[in-house]
Formats: sequence, C-alpha cells, structure tokens
Amino acid sequence: MGVATFIKLGKTAMDGKKAYDSFDSNMAYGAGKKAATAPLKAWENVPRLVVRGLQFLFALVVIGFYGHRVDVDRRTEGARQSPEWIYGVFVGGASCVAALLLALAGPLSIISSRLRTYRMFAADLTLFLLWIVVFGIFGGIFLRRTDKEGDYKGASTSTQRHVVWLDLVNALLWLVSGVYGAVKTCLGNKVDGVGDKVTGKVTSKLFGRKKETKQWYGQEQV
Repeated sequence: MGVATFIKLGKTAMDGKKAYDSFDSNMAYGAGKKAATAPLKAWENVPRLVVRGLQFLFALVVIGFYGHRVDVDRRTEGARQSPEWIYGVFVGGASCVAALLLALAGPLSIISSRLRTYRMFAADLTLFLLWIVVFGIFGGIFLRRTDKEGDYKGASTSTQRHVVWLDLVNALLWLVSGVYGAVKTCLGNKVDGVGDKVTGKVTSKLFGRKKETKQWYGQEQV
C-alpha cells in the first residue's frame, strides 16, 4: 500500500464520521423540536376545553330556568305552552349536546386532521345566532319590564332579567369558539408555520450542531 491509499482510507473514515455526526445531530434536533412543540400543542387544547365546559355549564343553567317555566305550564290545567320558553330550552339543550360532543371529539384530531373540531366552526356560529335570538326575545320582554308591572306569565321579572344576561354570555361563548375555529381553519397553516419557526430557532440553539472547520490535507471541512 502506498501513501495515496492511506490518504484515501483516511478520507473515507472522516466522511463516515461526518455522516454519523450529521445523522446524530438531525436526530437530536428532531427530538428537541418535538419536545418543544408538544407542550405548546397540549396547552392549546386547554382553552378549548375550558370554553366547551363553560358553554355546557351556562346552557345547563338556562335550561333550568326556562325548563321550570315549561314544566309549570305543563302542570297547570288549562295553561298554554309559551313558545318563548320552549325555544329557550331547545337552544340550551342543543348547546349542551354540541359542547359535550365537541369536547369529547377533541382527541380524534390525533387520527386525522379532518377530525379537528375547530373545523366545525359553522356549528358554533349557528348556535351563536340562536342564542342571539334567545337574548333578543327575552331581552325585549324583561329588560324593558319594570318590577311594578309584576310577573310575566308567572315568571319573576327580576329573576328573568338576570337570566337574560346569561343568554348573552352563552352567545358570546359560542362566538368566541366560532371565530377561533374560522381563523384556525383559514389561517391555521400560517399560524402553525410561525410557531414552527419560533420553536425551530429555540431548538436549533439547544440541539443544533455547531459548524466545525478542520483541515484535511489542505482542504477545509465544514
């Protein structure tokens, strides 16, 4: 073997080491990026679950008030069912079912991106409109009504006036989830891209391999 052969063997060994170092660096970078982005995506789900829980809770409270009036009318002989109470119970019931299903369906996004619940923002905005109608109906009845005028169809004016504001809270909660879903659906890739850039810079500093320059028989190796 001549000197040239030893030089070739040495270069081959150095190239192999360089490839191994590059592979090891990429593995560390990928693991670091996943570790950095996983908590962000997990925390992103927390506000969604909180909003769904509030939607379910406030709708249940409204059902309790309006459902009581429906039950009283049902048990009162000769009394007619008031459509406003029935409509309020219907919207509240639909909201409870929707909030529960959307909260439980959240983990399905792991299976497919098409199953992400924020893509159903049309349902959220529909319920927002339904709650606005509820607020308009009962707001028109009780917000303008004074306590001196007495009860309305057996319902306390002062009590129902507070329930009216719960209707508005319900509407705003569904508006928040609907707008979030619309923005996330339309601009989701851009938002995720910005997040990936930020986490990429952080993880590259933590796990990235610094460039090394070495001399190998007069050649610079990067």
